Amino acid sequence: METENRYRGVATLIVVLFIAFFVVLETKLLAGGSQAESPLGANGYNAGEYIGTGNGNNGEIKVKVTFSDTEIVSVEVVEHGESAGICEPAIEQLPEQIINAQSFKVDAVSGATMTSNGVMQAVKDAMGQAAK
Repeated sequence: METENRYRGVATLIVVLFIAFFVVLETKLLAGGSQAESPLGANGYNAGEYIGTGNGNNGEIKVKVTFSDTEIVSVEVVEHGESAGICEPAIEQLPEQIINAQSFKVDAVSGATMTSNGVMQAVKDAMGQAAK
């Protein structure tokens, strides 16, 4: 019995470590890879409006991001298929957070993580298009 419990404990630990590894990996991918990369927009932007896309819980999310030569001016979610009643906090809160941070790297909205990640990916896509 004691041996069986020990094996169960080891198996549980392995599963937890496995999940933690993939959470860290996904977070690093979403954040854009290594710290050595220069941030998008470090040299300014080509002013204008750009449409970026990201993957949400229920498919593609499109955002329209407006840039001046030096900053993100506005962020608007223009298309999504996310679940009503769940996605609204992310769609309403993230644009302002992104503008304030001048970065797609903001905290996900609790309860709408997949939508948040999709919006951040879409903004990152638009920033990549606009970056000088």
